[in-house]
This record gives sequence, structure tokens and C-alpha cells, in this order.
Amino acid sequence: MAADHALSVAQLVKGFRRRAGLTQEALAERADLSVRAIRTLEGGRRRYPRESTLHQLAAAFGLSAAEQEQLAAAAGRGRGESSGIPRQLPPGLDDFTGRTKELDDLVRLLREADVVAPSVVISAVGGMGGIGKTTLAVEACRLAAEHYPDGQLYLNLGGGSRPVPAAEALATVLAAMEVPPADDPSDVQAAASRYRTSIAGRRMLVLLDDAVSAEQVTPLIPGTSGSAVVITSRNQLTTVPGVRYLGLEVLSEVEAVALLGEVAGREQVEADPEAALEVVRRCGLLPLAVRIAGSHPSIQEGGGLAVLAGLLAAGDKRLEVLSAPGRGVGPSINLSVQALAASGRAGDPACALALPVLAVLEGDRFPLRVAAAVLDLPMEETEDLLERLVDVHLLETPALRQYRMHDLVRDVGRERADLELTGSERDRIRRRELQCYFAMVWRSSELQPSKKHPVEATGWSAGAEDVTDPRAALAWLESELGNVLRVIRAAAGGGPQERLIAARMAWGVHRLSLVRMQFAEARDALLAALDCDLPPEAEPDRLWTALGQICLALGQYDRAKGYLRLALPLARARQDAMQVACCLVELGTVLVRTGAAAEAVELAAEALALAPRVDFVLAESNANLVAGMAAGAIGDLAGQRAAFDAVIANHRARGAGDGPLMHLMYMGFSLAESGRYEQGLAMLTGVLERSRVEGPVMAEFDALEHLGRAWWSFGDLVTAAEYFELALAIAVRHPGDNREAGIRHLLGSVEAEAGRPGLARPHWERAIALYDHVADPAADEVRNLLQATPG
Repeated sequence: MAADHALSVAQLVKGFRRRAGLTQEALAERADLSVRAIRTLEGGRRRYPRESTLHQLAAAFGLSAAEQEQLAAAAGRGRGESSGIPRQLPPGLDDFTGRTKELDDLVRLLREADVVAPSVVISAVGGMGGIGKTTLAVEACRLAAEHYPDGQLYLNLGGGSRPVPAAEALATVLAAMEVPPADDPSDVQAAASRYRTSIAGRRMLVLLDDAVSAEQVTPLIPGTSGSAVVITSRNQLTTVPGVRYLGLEVLSEVEAVALLGEVAGREQVEADPEAALEVVRRCGLLPLAVRIAGSHPSIQEGGGLAVLAGLLAAGDKRLEVLSAPGRGVGPSINLSVQALAASGRAGDPACALALPVLAVLEGDRFPLRVAAAVLDLPMEETEDLLERLVDVHLLETPALRQYRMHDLVRDVGRERADLELTGSERDRIRRRELQCYFAMVWRSSELQPSKKHPVEATGWSAGAEDVTDPRAALAWLESELGNVLRVIRAAAGGGPQERLIAARMAWGVHRLSLVRMQFAEARDALLAALDCDLPPEAEPDRLWTALGQICLALGQYDRAKGYLRLALPLARARQDAMQVACCLVELGTVLVRTGAAAEAVELAAEALALAPRVDFVLAESNANLVAGMAAGAIGDLAGQRAAFDAVIANHRARGAGDGPLMHLMYMGFSLAESGRYEQGLAMLTGVLERSRVEGPVMAEFDALEHLGRAWWSFGDLVTAAEYFELALAIAVRHPGDNREAGIRHLLGSVEAEAGRPGLARPHWERAIALYDHVADPAADEVRNLLQATPG
């Protein structure tokens, strides 16, 4: 190729490649570069490649000495070696991957600065250590550099290790611009004035990397339009006047896998995509972690990504794996913690001390109230502390008064906890967390207006008395049910006192499930509490009864019967009349549903005899309800009517109308099932209308299911199917209680009986899959139906 020093790097590379008859892929292989790097060079998006890249290209092309000089001159032109114009941007990454939108937005802002901005364009890129702030900023500045012909300045402000004072930073940039220093180098105001005077009228791009504060960067902001400043920082520098803040999150899984492929080799990702996904997930989708993982020796030694994924799966070794000479995820994150500890800002050292305490908490997030409990601080002071940790990107806040810690930040925090916290301090943290959730469960229960299950005067809500809004309390608990279950399981594996708290908390969750009419979490909590050696004061008969009650509500009658038969002798042995009566009522209801109404009659009679001894306003109504249902099931219509009339009379005498929805629902279905269709359907229709007004939504589901069953027993399969379809829609929207399987079971049976096996089979197949997922033996019943139904 003829020498032409006016040619750009892009033109030269493209020309040399075509002369050699190489594709971009072939050149990449010959030069040991990525295809992306070749495309970036030829597309003009990297005008100043690294010196090592130039040597690799020259060798690949077989360039003469003159051609090598030509390429080097093109790559060095404008850098400032001879022009006097500063070109200080660091080299970019040949394998820059992802961040497409963020990069496009930042480049567009820089390229259009003179059009869209009447003043200096300032963009701050923030995020946690290792998130790729500098990488993105450098890439964007290099792509926009040609729009700033008067130069590009770069200054590392040392925020993560040794913050550079403003006076020192100003002296550095003045020297780069060949401006004599001020008479007094320590006079920040004078130096800033000289800097702004010298940059006025120029178009310059200033990259301030790793800034620590707005105060540090403000003197470095030009005073006139035409120039632009890009700042990276671990802090949220939203207080810089006129700043446009770009907060970086972790990569998407697709971007992280693509980055892993660029570093480790695409063939590695293509050979084992599942392991690649596991690796980036174990890296927390953090770019620095993915880059280090992609160059881990296990890959080069032939182990592949599966071996690397296994190494990263050992949580206590993850930070060790994600370390490389001169860099590492742990040190990067630790810089932020150390900066807080050494900060002169009030409260920052306390934030550094709080991080290891918060890292001890399990779970993927925690609320403000729990953080205040474990830190033993007032809520307001705790919120200020947590928000400061958010500012420096050591915490995230996905919702109001909710906080989340990145997995790798938690790893760093736990390493610090190993050094800073004793075993007894860790135990105290866990006890405070447990007590906080325990108090909130019972405070939420106390505040609910329902009198169906009165709250004992236990004092178990101590510490949560400041919560006074029933709806807010219930909403808080609903958002925290995952953590509640977690601490119950942990306490169930602890000492006697913790096991007692686990049992009482599970009981409280059950009580609240009756208000919410959603039972999956309560069932799991009770099972966790019962899966340990409970002390007698935990009253395990209550828990077994509650578990039976939940299974009854979910239509799992065999399980309900088993749990209640375990509970009844325990309640009798404890001589707790109220608990015995409750167990008798629940067991009697299950027996009616499973065809053992004669035994249910006996249990109802015993419950009625106990009612006068029970300090519970619904005891007599509950016993009469079961008596009426059992009477209807054995054809004693007179006994059914008398019992149900007694239920309604009891409610009316207390000023409670005809009674709670659940009583009316059971009565309506019993009436319809025993042949009193008009009366039963009218009652159930009224229940449905009330449930849609009063809620919760699962009460509407139950009303729809009972109406479907009633119309089915009446022989109207079309109407029954319509009600089951409406109930199915609710079950699909609220999958937590696994009600979808049961309603599909019923719907498939109705469709089959109506002679529509083609419509029945998909419902049954889905029901089997859902039953199998929770190991429900009802799956076998549905399989038998499926096998016995032709077509």
C-alpha cells in the first residue's frame, strides 16, 4: 500500500487486510485479536489502539518498516506527543461488551453537547466497585473524542484509595494544558480561576475518574460552554450542579455471558452454555468478576466452565477465585468500605462498622425495621446509615425502606465479620432478627379486626408497639413472608427457647393466613416448626390442628385428616377444652367431606357439649355448623335445618347478621348437596356477592368453587364448569397456595362427565404436574381418571 500519512487507522487496517486477502475473522485469528476488536478498528470507533495491538497487526500483515511507521503515525496522531494538545484518555478494551444503551446515551450526550446544552455538559457515572464505571466512561470518551479537538484530559482522583486534593488535581490539569501554576499552589480558588480561564473558548473533554465527592470535582468543572466533563464515582454525585447521573446496574445475563465469551473464548461458552450461565450468576453479573473468572487458570488448563462454576459454587472460596494479580473483586469492594472507615464525614465510620453486621443476615434483602433491630439503633438513625451505604453503592434499595446487598458485597462483609465480630455477637444479631420478626407477626395479628380467633394477652408483640395501622402491618408482613419462613426454619434448628419462638411464630403466621385466606406460607411455617423437638409449652396440638385446618382449606382432605387425628389426643391430654373443641370441629368437617359423616355426627355432639366451657364466641356456632353438615350428609334434613337455624340465630343474637362468609359457604354447599338446591344456591350466590365486596380474593375463590360443586351436584354441568373456570382464573393469578391443581382436577372431571374428554385431559395433565410438584398423592387419583377416560 502506498504510504499516505493522511490515512486513518481504520483506512489503513482495512486496506492492509484486503491486500492480504483476509476476512475479519481470519485476521482476528492470525493477529490473536477478537473479531470485535478488528471491527471496532475498521469502523473507526477506536482511533488510538494499543501499541501491542499495532505490533500484532503488523506481524499479521507482514508490514514493511515504512508501513509499520505509517500505521504507528496514524495511531499516534493527535495524541499530543508533538501537537501540544493533551490526549490523555487511557486505552480502551478490545473486548468491550454490553452496556449498549448506556454507551449510546453517553456518547450521544457528548457528541451533541454543543447542540443540546447551553452550558458545560456534566455526566456522572456511578455504581459499586467492579461495575465497570471507568470502562464505560473511557469507551464513551474515546468514541466522542473527535468532537473535542482541543484535547482530552484524564485524571484519576483516587476516591477508592487516596483521594486527590482539589489543589493537587488542579495543578495536574494546568500542567497538562501547559498553563503556569498559580503563585500559591494551595490556593484552590486562584487555581480554579486560572483553569477556567485557560479552558474558556476551547472544546475539551475532561474525564475525572474515581471521584470521592462533589467538593472534589466542582473546581474542575469548566465555567463556559463547549467542553464536557465525565465523572466516575462510587458515590452518587447527584449534588454536582447540572449533572446528569447515570447509575450502572449489574449486567443482564445475556450481556454477562457475552462478556465471558469475549474473555474466556466463545468456544467455551458454546461448548457448555449452562455452565457459562452458572458462572456469570455466581459472579453476581458483576463485570469485573466476570472478567476475572473468564481468565481463571482452570479454563486455560482444560477444565472448562463447568470446573470454574464448581469452584465458584463454594461460597467461602468465591472471592479467592475472583482474584487475579493486581486486581480482585474483594479488594475493589473493600476500597469502598475502607473509604467510609477513614472518612471525616460524620456517620461514615459507623456505616463501615454496620456493613459486616448486615452481611451476617441471610436472605436476599432486609427491611429497615430489622436493620434497626440488629444494629440496636433508632429507626431514623438506621435509615440515614443505610441510605449512606446506598449512596456509596454498598447497598441497593429496591423499594421504600427495603434494602438489598449484592452477593459479592455480602461475601466481603462476611469476611470482615469474621475479623470484627465474635461468635456471641453473631448470635446476638440472629436473636435480634428473630425477635423483630416474631414481634411483628404478633403485632399484625393483634391489629386485625377479626374476632374469630382472639389474641391471647401474651405480650409477644413487645418492641413493635409503634405499629398502629392494621393494613400497613399486614402489608409489611406479606412482603416479609419469605424472611419470616427463613427465620422460623433457622430457629427450629436452634436451642429450646428458639424452637419455642419458632412454634409461636408459626402459630401467628397461621392466624394471619385466616385473615388473608392464603395458606401456603402458613403451611410451610407450621411444618418447619413441627419438624423439631418442641417443648411442651409450644402446644404442638395447636400447630397440628392449624396444619389440618390449612389442608382442609386447600382441599387436601387426607392430609388434613391425618394431622387432625394427631392433634386430637394431644389436646385431650392437655385438657384444653377450647383446643379440643376446635380440633373436633375441623376433624368433623373433614370427615363429612370424605364420606364419614356418621363419625362426624359424634364429634359434633362432643364439640357442642364442650361449647359452654369454651371462652370463644363462635364455639357453639362452629359445632352446630358441623352437626348440620353431617346431618345433611346422612339424609337427616330436619337435623340439618335445626342445626343451621341455630347457627344463624346465634350470629344474629350477637349482631353479626347471618354470620361469617365461611359459615354461610359451608351451609350453602351442604344444603345444595343434600337436595335443597334452591336454598343452598341462593345462600352461595349471596356469599359470592359479599366476598367480591369484602374480600380477600381467596374468599371469592372459595365461593366460586363451592358454587361449582353445588351446580355439579344439581346436575348442571355447564354452569358448574363456568364457576370452576372463574375460580381457575383466580388460582392462576395467585399461585402461592397451589389451588390451581385442585380446581383443574374438578374442572376436568366436570368436562369428562359432560362428554368432553378432549377438554378434560389438558386440565388433568396440568393438575398432575402441579400435584407432583408438591408431592400431593392426589396426582395418582388424577392419573387413574386420565387412564380411564378414552380419547
